[in-house]
Amino acid sequence: MICGECYLVNSLFTGGYFLTPELRPFNLRRHLNDVLDFQTEVYEVNFPGFRMNSQFIRHYTDDLRRAVSHPAEGLFVMEDDEGTCGFLWVSLIVTLTDPCVGYIKNIYIAPRLRGQRFGVELLNYAEYWCKQQGVMTISLDASCCNETAVQLYQKHGYSITRYRMEKPLKPGQDILA
Repeated sequence: MICGECYLVNSLFTGGYFLTPELRPFNLRRHLNDVLDFQTEVYEVNFPGFRMNSQFIRHYTDDLRRAVSHPAEGLFVMEDDEGTCGFLWVSLIVTLTDPCVGYIKNIYIAPRLRGQRFGVELLNYAEYWCKQQGVMTISLDASCCNETAVQLYQKHGYSITRYRMEKPLKPGQDILA
């Protein structure tokens, strides 16, 4: 799949070919509202108890505005006849153990297209983009409550390399006592 060009896949329904979603560069004016709408599902599903609010939307919009013109950020959308149906945000980051690694910040496929390999197409494009930047390692975070996504990533060659653990701190709790 090449960014900005249509591609064809074999249709299981008709035995022929049909036009599938196109992967294109993210355009802030054209795609912002759709991508923000996607984040409700992304965050509320993957972070139980989280609810979208105006502060989150403002911060996420600011992050997108900064990223859209930064050379270490790749933002892409998937579109079809029904509109924007997918989103990919991949970045080059520095870690304590690697001077430069690709990192998938956000990946989303509309529910109507899930299970049809479009998530794999976005993962493939993220890897392609990273290789074009000279990076040979890519990582992502996945919520342990999103087993479908974790299975997709593992099937596609991603492996668990660390665990992120959280503990809620209670106000007024004397930790040092």
